Amino acid sequence: MILRTRIRGEIFEIDLPGITDEQYGAVNTQMRRAFRRQELKNRDVICEAFLWLLQTCPGANASDLWHHVVYRLYCQLLPRYRPQDPNQSWVRASGDALELSVERLYAPVLAPERVRIQALIGRAAKRSVLEEMNLGEEVGDSKLDVALRLETGRDHWQIFGGVHVKASLAERVSDDVPASRSMMRRGLFSPLWTLDVKSFPPPHGDLINRGELGTTQEPTVKRRYVEDHGEFDNCYSANGRTSPSVGNTRSRKRIQRLDLTRQPDSFAEEVITRARRWRRQ
Repeated sequence: MILRTRIRGEIFEIDLPGITDEQYGAVNTQMRRAFRRQELKNRDVICEAFLWLLQTCPGANASDLWHHVVYRLYCQLLPRYRPQDPNQSWVRASGDALELSVERLYAPVLAPERVRIQALIGRAAKRSVLEEMNLGEEVGDSKLDVALRLETGRDHWQIFGGVHVKASLAERVSDDVPASRSMMRRGLFSPLWTLDVKSFPPPHGDLINRGELGTTQEPTVKRRYVEDHGEFDNCYSANGRTSPSVGNTRSRKRIQRLDLTRQPDSFAEEVITRARRWRRQ
């Protein structure tokens, strides 16, 4: 479909392969109904819309669905139903929404392996998990987004890693580096999972969501965090335009591109591999 959106008073067109006008209208209706349900938090409205789109539009770029469909509809619809500033509300709610989306997407894939994935909503939950890792005093209490645990006995779940979740790598991913380093030193799995959202509007851009990782030929600083410096246990990107790592990298850590509609994807497979390895220790 061709999405027409207003930016600074001008109308621009965005080509969104893999989603039809009918599907766009359906998610528009879904979000309107969700906003009317006062018991639903904003993060739940975002999460439910995104997961519905992933299931309904398997040929679309997941990052585009988040960036050009859910975000733009959210900013358009929120003021009609709730007295909140849409841009400020998106900043507050979308991070939690993406973490919940990651949990709900992968929980059924990991459950047969007796692996539990948990979004850490709120500082108390984050702090508790970091203390469980013995990192409570070493890193800040907002530097982990999702916990990974495996069942090691009846009703006993042991943490073996955590995921740093970012819609956009503009979200100061460097702030997560100290926590990731500390986790990896303790043998804990510490991947970066991202939608790698980034586009530029006219006149300087064309609104195509190319992300921020560059290419192997023209790497960005954020690509070097992974490929050169190994600050995370790989980077998993759900942007179909992300350029994955090719061959060996200096750090042996890699950028991998995900297709969220085909599970288990490479992220889920690595979580399972790490969990099995942890059990053998």
